[in-house]
Amino acid sequence: MTAVPVNADGPDGPVGDFGGRSIDAARIRILDVSVPAVRSIDRETLRSSVRRLAASDVSLDPYGVAATGDGTLWALGGKGRLLVRFSEKSGELLERRALPDPGQGVLAAWGRLGLVAVRIRPEEPLLFRQEAGEFHRFSALASRRADGVTTALVRNLFRCGSGTADAIPCWFTAGAAEILLLGPDGRVRTLAVPCFARPPRAPGRDPGGAFLYPVRDAFASEDGVWVLSNQEGERTPLEAGARRGRHVVLLREGRPNRIARLDREARAILDATRQGLVMLFADGSVSRVPAP
Repeated sequence: MTAVPVNADGPDGPVGDFGGRSIDAARIRILDVSVPAVRSIDRETLRSSVRRLAASDVSLDPYGVAATGDGTLWALGGKGRLLVRFSEKSGELLERRALPDPGQGVLAAWGRLGLVAVRIRPEEPLLFRQEAGEFHRFSALASRRADGVTTALVRNLFRCGSGTADAIPCWFTAGAAEILLLGPDGRVRTLAVPCFARPPRAPGRDPGGAFLYPVRDAFASEDGVWVLSNQEGERTPLEAGARRGRHVVLLREGRPNRIARLDREARAILDATRQGLVMLFADGSVSRVPAP
């Protein structure tokens, strides 16, 4: 395992409050909302550089970062109520826009900005894509039914990982062990995921305690879809003593899955190449580990 210290506020420490990553042919970008800054990591050498983002009167949210190929970076702020855009070269704040409905995530969707909406009512569109400065529904993905507002919010937490020209892997954080592969035309197909979680013995009063949380991150590559486990065992991820993020699985349709065990908790898959996997760990460090 090759350790690479990464710190957006200096050269010798870990990533602080991880807010998401965006990747292209040459580099990995990590959003650290605690500074705030974006660290750019060379995919080949893992050498990195930091670009601080201009301070504003709104703190950034750890709900993703989107690079749409025009030299700017998009993120959310103000608990999902503001959309902000920065110059990638200078870190200057270029735009701040209030959203009519709060967002729970941003992503780059084939050169355009994608937005995941917060939903508490069933059968409402979840995913939007920006066209000519306006957001329009993209795909038939819709919110799921649940009893009560809090349970509905938990059941409709939705995330997307790094994709390819053919598909972006997305998932509901609570519920079935599966990845939803989103295509450029908005169509979705489902891919089952190995589950390391077990149903809780006693859900208690926590509205989210009755759910399983199988997926923490997903990364699509030419080899298949890499999935980082989330909950492992019967304790939900935020419970004391919870075990999470210790397995990475390579899913290949029509072929056996390949599983790699990690020696410590991981937050995200930053890259997957023939050289191995680049992982962001819970302690904030970035390391390359062998692929299974």
